Amino acid sequence: MLAVVALVIALAIAFAAGYFTRDFVSRKRRAEARRWREYTVPGWLRAAAPANTNEVAAGNAALPPATGELGQMLDRWESRARSRRAS
Repeated sequence: MLAVVALVIALAIAFAAGYFTRDFVSRKRRAEARRWREYTVPGWLRAAAPANTNEVAAGNAALPPATGELGQMLDRWESRARSRRAS
C-alpha cells in the first residue's frame, strides 16, 4: 500500500515538473521571439487605463438604448443614480 502511495506521489511530481518545464520553455521562446521582432506594446493596451468604470467614454456618447426588460430596468436605475449624484 505504501509503495502505491509513493508511486502516485512520484507520478504527480513528474506530471507537475513536465508542465513547469513546458511553460518555462514556452515563455523563454516567446520572449526570444518578441526580442527578435522588436515587439512594442500597442498604445491601446495601457496598464494605467481603468479596467472597469461606470463612466461613458467621450467617443461612445451615442450608445444604443437598452432593450429588453432587464436593460430598461438597469437603465432606469442608472438614471436615478446619476440624478441622485447630481443633486
